[in-house]
Amino acid sequence: MPLRSILTLGHSVNGLLDEIAPRQMESAIAAAFAEGWRIDPQEDYCPRCGASIDASAVTREGCPFCHDRRLAWHRLTRLTGYAGPPAGWIKAMKFGRQWRFGPWFGRQLAEHIPAAFDEGRVIVVPVPLHWWRRAGRGYDQSRLIAEALGQARGWPVVPVLRRYRHAKPQSSLSPSERLRNVRRCFKAADVDLTGYQVVLVDDVKTTGATLSACARLLRKRHAKVIHAAVVAVADPNGQRFEVI
Repeated sequence: MPLRSILTLGHSVNGLLDEIAPRQMESAIAAAFAEGWRIDPQEDYCPRCGASIDASAVTREGCPFCHDRRLAWHRLTRLTGYAGPPAGWIKAMKFGRQWRFGPWFGRQLAEHIPAAFDEGRVIVVPVPLHWWRRAGRGYDQSRLIAEALGQARGWPVVPVLRRYRHAKPQSSLSPSERLRNVRRCFKAADVDLTGYQVVLVDDVKTTGATLSACARLLRKRHAKVIHAAVVAVADPNGQRFEVI
């Protein structure tokens, strides 16, 4: 077969896949909503750590899971707990090349971050993948989420952080091992964030080790406020850590 024919066939197949994949994603989301799944309202989780907990159990210092912990960020917005259909969507995005879930997640997060942020100088900072893992996956899912979020709210996405050490995947480690695994994995660009509110974006919060490492670097760059924005938060008791 001539090269031109092969290329034409390849473009036709890719075009067909581009048509099918969004419809599959939209069908999965529509089915989940039809079965009763909803994005969590803010009163269904702790605004400090993101744990699923009744609003009556949350005080100014947080919930029973975090009230005695010093967190590196100021507030957290999530869409859901790591369970049910969204857990499958996240795994499909991260490991099944279903990257289109990323922009959808970002647009939903944009609707749930407090409107007060629009009154100041805001930048969106994704938690980065190491270049080696990004090359194998073909994209950085947190960057896709961040770009859709930023576009929806009119906030610039600034890649302040860089992952310079290729560590083991967090999904393969226990909660205590995750803390050690992310130490000295990230670097921040030499920028002054004085006066800026930073929306720090990742797909899933489990122990919070990755978010903490990144937030501390942003604090050292004098960020005024750090607001973590994640798609899902895992059960703080750890039952679901091993599958993320």
